[in-house]
Amino acid sequence: MGYTYVMSDIHGMGALLEEMLEKISFSEDDVLYILGDMIDRGPDPAKVLDIASSCGNIIPLKGNHEDEFVSWYDNEISRMFQKYYYNTYDILMDSERTREKLPEYVSFMKSLPLYKKIKRDGGCFLLAHASTEEILQVWKRKERLIWDTSMVDRKKGIPGYVSIVGHVPTFVIRGFSKAPATIWHSADDRLIVVDCGAAFPELGGRLGCLCLETREEFYVSAGHGME
Repeated sequence: MGYTYVMSDIHGMGALLEEMLEKISFSEDDVLYILGDMIDRGPDPAKVLDIASSCGNIIPLKGNHEDEFVSWYDNEISRMFQKYYYNTYDILMDSERTREKLPEYVSFMKSLPLYKKIKRDGGCFLLAHASTEEILQVWKRKERLIWDTSMVDRKKGIPGYVSIVGHVPTFVIRGFSKAPATIWHSADDRLIVVDCGAAFPELGGRLGCLCLETREEFYVSAGHGME
């Protein structure tokens, strides 16, 4: 039986994703959940999308950046007169291969689920990009799942569950310390933030990955290779 891993906010850092998969010795027996924001900011969103869409044991969720990109792309008027405000579209249009795959990438991002609820080792984990509170509601509002920071602001999770989110880089939670960013845990360990700001190495950001079974944390940084 393999391991279950969680990471978030890769933000186009395709080389870091490859390094992380190598570092954790990711195999077909393992499962990796990516909690959204695979695109924008970094130089290689195509590599991230290619990896995430081609591996059956990688389960990506939708983040606000995927949602915004799809909404912009689907609006022909916006696409014609309003430039996409991050670099993903320009990068994907810059080569023939990724330009031809663009509709496929958009379809993939549209298909992403907003949340997952999983059980491991007798515990129940709630996974979403920004907030997991909506998972337990009858009517689940997309905006809260991909945008809401109130759980991180309160620094509290949900009794009886372990919530894992991204969206807010952990160096922000720790007051913009220049030390290398690490995965953040609330005092009662009911809330875990795995966005370590991979696209912001100048702020100590790096890509973090958490193993649910062992609680081991793994990190790789841009320009520094594996750590």
